[in-house]
Amino acid sequence: MKLLFIENRHKTFFYEPITKRLEALGHEIHWLIQNKQFKPKASKHIHIISYPLAKYKIKSKDEDVENVICSDRQVNHFKAADKSYFYYYNDKIEALILKIKPDFVFGESTSFHELLTINNCKKHDILYLNPSTCRYPVGRFSFYKYDTLEPYLGSNETLSNEKATEIIDQIVFRKTAPDYMQLKPPSKLTILKDKLLKVYAYYRGEKYSTPNPIVKYTLEKQKQKNIISWDEEALKSIESSRDIKLLYPLQMQPEANIDVWGRPYRDQHQLVKSLSKALSANAILYIKPNPKSKYELDKNLIDFAQKANNVKPLHHSTKMDDVLPHIDLVITVTGTIAIECILSNTPVVSLVNTINTRANNCKFVSNIKSELPQIIKIVAEGNFPKTSDEEKITYINLLNKTSFKGIVSDPLTDFGCISEANINDMFDAFSKLLNDHK
Repeated sequence: MKLLFIENRHKTFFYEPITKRLEALGHEIHWLIQNKQFKPKASKHIHIISYPLAKYKIKSKDEDVENVICSDRQVNHFKAADKSYFYYYNDKIEALILKIKPDFVFGESTSFHELLTINNCKKHDILYLNPSTCRYPVGRFSFYKYDTLEPYLGSNETLSNEKATEIIDQIVFRKTAPDYMQLKPPSKLTILKDKLLKVYAYYRGEKYSTPNPIVKYTLEKQKQKNIISWDEEALKSIESSRDIKLLYPLQMQPEANIDVWGRPYRDQHQLVKSLSKALSANAILYIKPNPKSKYELDKNLIDFAQKANNVKPLHHSTKMDDVLPHIDLVITVTGTIAIECILSNTPVVSLVNTINTRANNCKFVSNIKSELPQIIKIVAEGNFPKTSDEEKITYINLLNKTSFKGIVSDPLTDFGCISEANINDMFDAFSKLLNDHK
C-alpha cells in the first residue's frame, strides 16, 4: 500500500521509526512536509512544499478552505494578516495527493496544512486517519476519521468484567488520568532549544505554522494578566444554594479538541453567553478554567463571567474533585470530563455528537436555546437517565474495542513515546489496521 504521513513538527520523529517498519513490510511510505526543519532523517519519498514567495492569487473562494481559516491559530491568535497562503498550500497539497494517490493518509487534525489535506482526502475519497489518545482506558489510542472523533476500526479487544470494573473505579475515584495529563514537562534546556529552533524556522521562511516571536511574547504576557484578572473575582468553592448547578469546564485553546472537533463552539465567550441565556431562573452556571489556561481566557470572556447574574467563575486553584460532587449537570464540547461523568453517573451534555453520547447519561445537544432548558428541567425533577453497572462495563469495552494499545505523543514532550516497547505497540496497531482494512 501507499501510505502518506503528514509532518507535524516533533510528532514526525515519533512516526518515523513506525514507518521504517511498515516499509520493511513492503508498504511505500511518503511524507508531506510543510516545515522543512522537521523532515524525517532518512526516507525515499519526501515531498517538501516550498514556502510561498509572494501573496498567492486566489482564483475563487472555497468554502472548505475558508473553514480551515476559521480554525487556524495563526489567524485567530497570532495576527496573521495575509490568508492567501491557505489557497497556495491547498493547491500544492491537492496536486501532491493526485500524484501520489495514497491508499491511506496519517496525520493530526491540528495545523492548517493537515486540515487542508483532510479536505482534499475527502474530495478524492482517500481515508485520512488521525491517531490520537482515546483518553480512557489509559495507554491506548484510536484512529479517528478525518477531522472528527469517530474511531475507525479498532483492536476489538474485550475486557473481562473484573478488569473493566477496576478501570471504571480508577476513573470514578480519580486514581488515574489520561496519558496527556501524566507527562513530565521537558527540561528548561530542552524547551529553550525547541524555541530557538522555531525562531530559526520562522526567520528562514516558516511563518505559517510558527507565530511571530514578538506577537507570541506579547500574547504570553497578556495571558498571565488575564489569569490574574480572572482569579481576582473567582470563587474557590461552589456556593451553597437551592439553584440547579451547572458546570462548564473551559477547554484550552488553541487546541484541536475545540478549534476543529468542536469548531461551531470555538468562541468560548459566545458559547458561555449562549449557555447563560438558555438557563432557567433557578439555574446557575459555574465556569471552571483549565488549570493550564492559554488564550481561551480573553478579556471578553472575563468581563462576561464576572458580570452575568447567572454565571460564576471558579478560581484556577479549584480542583475538579472538589467541584463535581456539588454539580447537577456538566456541559462540555469535547472534554474528557464526559467520560468521567458517564462512569460516575453525573448528568452530562455533549455539544458534539461522539462515541460518548451512546451512553444513557450523556445527552447530545445540537441546539442550546431549544434543548438545554428541557434538560435542566429533567435534571431538576430527578429524571435524568442513569447508566447501570452493566452498561458502564459495555461502554468502557466500547472504548477499548475501538482503540489500540499504544501512546501517541512526540519525543519533545514525552521521550518515552519512542521507546522500543511503545513503537512495537504502535507498529502492531498500524499493521492490524492495514490488514483489517483489506
